[in-house]
Amino acid sequence: MKYQKTIAAEVIIAGKALHKGILVTMRLLPQPANTGISFRRIDLPGKPQVKAEISSVVDTKRSVTIGKDGWIISTIEHLLAVFQGLEIDNVLVEVDGEELPTGDGSGHYFAEQILKVGLVDQDCLRNYTAITEPTWVSGVVYKGNEPLKATLVALPSDQLEVSFTFTSDHKITGTQYYHFMLSPDNFMREIASARTIAFTKEIEYLRSQGLAQSDDINCVVLVGENGYENELRYPEEIVRHKILDVLGDLYLLGPLKAHIVAVRSGHTLDLELAKAIVAHTRAN
Repeated sequence: MKYQKTIAAEVIIAGKALHKGILVTMRLLPQPANTGISFRRIDLPGKPQVKAEISSVVDTKRSVTIGKDGWIISTIEHLLAVFQGLEIDNVLVEVDGEELPTGDGSGHYFAEQILKVGLVDQDCLRNYTAITEPTWVSGVVYKGNEPLKATLVALPSDQLEVSFTFTSDHKITGTQYYHFMLSPDNFMREIASARTIAFTKEIEYLRSQGLAQSDDINCVVLVGENGYENELRYPEEIVRHKILDVLGDLYLLGPLKAHIVAVRSGHTLDLELAKAIVAHTRAN
């Protein structure tokens, strides 16, 4: 049996947003048991607040965006992955803009700052969603104009584990596979520092769409035509970051016991699996 946790004191993190490139400040505040994870926009009138759950998601293009009544908070998946990885249940996240700060491009900086203040057990047991029989979704991701099948399966397990296969015909990245079993120590050692992938040829297009405005190239794994443009943190950093995203996306369900098997998944399909898990759980 595990008890719910919150942070021992507030945490303040400031920095540039990954996509908008503007300076934002985020404050994490301890919350009572059974509160869950919520986000608040303190720069808007009335300081509106929304809970981090499936029904709050409004966009999954390039990142996970939640919102309510027309206002949004985007790129929340790395922070949610940290909450999942460190088994943190109850926190209020205040931010003075529509996107969270980048940190170091992974979950490590967020986790490091949280662990500096520490975690506290609360007087209620954790509430898990447990998979009792296989649940799956499939979809299509595009490489240029070429459609590629993507699949996500949730299998019964007594803990959360993720097996992910990243496929690419790029001569540098190739195909990568990694299996991860969740514990706070494993998360910090194996997953927390993994950054997302960015191809140099795509950056100009992304910036034309108002994305990838940050000027810090070290917050991503930058892949050029002939090699990596910066130093890797893990040999298979790309697929480890895919697991980081899965952990964050599925934390919209709260604590989960399942073995997630993924091939070429992304935020959109992760959310579809989360919806399928909810539907399956209600049916049983």
